[in-house]
Amino acid sequence: MKPAPFQMHFAQSQDEVLKLLDLHGEDARILAGGQTLVPVLAMRVANPKHLIDINQIEEFKRYHVINGALHVGAGVRQSELEDWGDLSEVQPLLKMMFPWIAHTPIRNRGTICGSIAHADPSAELVLALATLGGSVHLASKQRKRTVKANDFFLGALQTNRHSDELITSVQFPIKTNRVGYGFSEFGYRHGDFAVVAVASIKEGSHWTVGFGGIDDTVKVHRFSADSLDDACQAIDQLASTLEVREDPTATSGLRRHLMRTLGRSSCQQAFEFRNDVMV
Repeated sequence: MKPAPFQMHFAQSQDEVLKLLDLHGEDARILAGGQTLVPVLAMRVANPKHLIDINQIEEFKRYHVINGALHVGAGVRQSELEDWGDLSEVQPLLKMMFPWIAHTPIRNRGTICGSIAHADPSAELVLALATLGGSVHLASKQRKRTVKANDFFLGALQTNRHSDELITSVQFPIKTNRVGYGFSEFGYRHGDFAVVAVASIKEGSHWTVGFGGIDDTVKVHRFSADSLDDACQAIDQLASTLEVREDPTATSGLRRHLMRTLGRSSCQQAFEFRNDVMV
């Protein structure tokens, strides 16, 4: 199929984008990497009357660390951040995840903020933002606001973004001393969306574990555990009690099994993590 007719707008500034969104609202979509939007248009799942291309706006192509957080602009490609030499030191969890995100050609075009905007609960970047407790920066013609990840993701492909708002950047907390990270994922083929993915963060005896792919949103849980065995027991308990979806991709029983096995692997990585290098 081919997309329904639409009008292209090649924005040259953030102000121009916000004016267009204010004018067209629900009838407009942002085009950055296009790795999700273009197939959606081709299948006519969405039929916007206006596409706003933001690829010419230089300020959106920047990423930097400020006040303990990594800020990533709306136009930053996934492969740009993946290839950044300081990423392992700044935020190791992202470095662990990138090889699992689709394939290199997709990451060469897809943007960080685009994946967050799409809000697929199986997406690695959505899992990272939710587990790390990151935030989304939004702007409209009338105001700017910052929304925490747990308030931004409302459901599968549903977010707190209003139709006249643009995601200008997202921020991920950076690595701190004595914190360990781990990540494990299962998909039927490399590059597929995760059937289940688990991210773990260990800070002393305090653990934060995020589960992707098990429900309509990423599920993040915090618990205390002094040993790896205690952490694995907590994972087993969560796998038994959390609500888990069942669909043609996997039964709920398979997902619970993967939560346990991937959760143990992820926790072990976090437990063995050294702050000078990743293991």
